[in-house]
Amino acid sequence: MTVLDCLDPSARGGQIATAATALRRGRTVVAPGESSYLLICDAFSVAGFAQVVHAKGKDDVAMSALVASPGTADGIATGISRQARDLMQAFWPGQLTLRMRQQPSLAWPLTARRIAVRMPLHPVLLALAAEVGPLAVSTANRAGLPPALTVAEAESQFDEDVWLYLDAGPSPQWGRSTVVDVTGSDPRLLREGDVTQEQILGVCASLLTPDVI
Repeated sequence: MTVLDCLDPSARGGQIATAATALRRGRTVVAPGESSYLLICDAFSVAGFAQVVHAKGKDDVAMSALVASPGTADGIATGISRQARDLMQAFWPGQLTLRMRQQPSLAWPLTARRIAVRMPLHPVLLALAAEVGPLAVSTANRAGLPPALTVAEAESQFDEDVWLYLDAGPSPQWGRSTVVDVTGSDPRLLREGDVTQEQILGVCASLLTPDVI
């Protein structure tokens, strides 16, 4: 188990490279996110995914995919609509998660037909996704415990079940990500978070909201 200091943006390049190497080798990394620390693996790594499941202590781990650019979404999702692309352009990177149809030919352990995809705003996460490719992420906590807001809290829960920890200080604890399903003919709001319903309607007037679903 190793903890790397990522507090100084001008000096974190080496730490990001070390974490990227670990992820490519099928290991797990804890890294800072916008609302909590996250448990991460390479989205294409079966070994990494298995380690996440082990560390979380549950079989049904909810994981989403982080990408470094809207273009990367085309590699993992299919049938991306014009409205979805408008939302990506307006709110990525940021706190908007899009529920998309998975590319059926993908050989990776995220087997659900629909996947939650986001381009993160946190610079450490964004740099990792740019270096590695799509990342599979879950909140950094064991089953039944609250998400870790600091590296120390993550260490206390996972200890050596996680290979590497990236410490960028306490989580900024922004609000949760807004979730929009873009698999239908019109986008559908599933959960409102930091990106408000009004903001999304300003970009996509055909958004289906809970009032009209």
